[in-house]
Amino acid sequence: MIGSASAQSEADSIHHQKIYVTSGMGWGFALGATNDVLQAKFSNSLGLDISLAHRNYFIYPSIDFLTFGYNQQVHDPDYAYDLEKGRSNFYVLNLAAGIRKQFDKLNVYAYAGPGVGVVVEPRAIVSSSGSNVTIENTTHMTPTARGGLGADYKIGGFFLFVETGWLHNFRNIQRRPVNVVSLYAGLKTDVTKLKDNVARVMGID
Repeated sequence: MIGSASAQSEADSIHHQKIYVTSGMGWGFALGATNDVLQAKFSNSLGLDISLAHRNYFIYPSIDFLTFGYNQQVHDPDYAYDLEKGRSNFYVLNLAAGIRKQFDKLNVYAYAGPGVGVVVEPRAIVSSSGSNVTIENTTHMTPTARGGLGADYKIGGFFLFVETGWLHNFRNIQRRPVNVVSLYAGLKTDVTKLKDNVARVMGID
């Protein structure tokens, strides 16, 4: 009984008052008609897994750095030519909250929340002589919504994780709705002691 209680206590401490930095790598896949415009390229994400007072709940602020191949489908009257095989970037700040279920060192979790994104679209500028082409980026901001499911496994002071998510931009791109499915894999690193040390140095421990 003592051994069982000790093991349970150790398992419960995995997320108790912990902060993990998450770093993932993967791809974002545009759905529906937007797939004609955006093609998946290698992308990454960075965030924080912050446990709340109840260890089954957490806050999950993160940034998605999504990269896509870009084929212009709607003519822009400000530019004489349309662009193919360009590159578009999405920089999305997510402010999500989540819930997790622990099975010893394995966790499964779900999260959702609002966000805001900056979308970069390329345009082609051709010189008057026609011998030079310059890529000019146009940007716009959009509110977003993000949700997802994931699983992680604790190894030492970090977790290995895999995660799939759904991202919706509330502003269209090339007259098409933007829905992206992301797939990431990576590490969650325990930085709780670093946070405690910084607080101690600042005298707020």
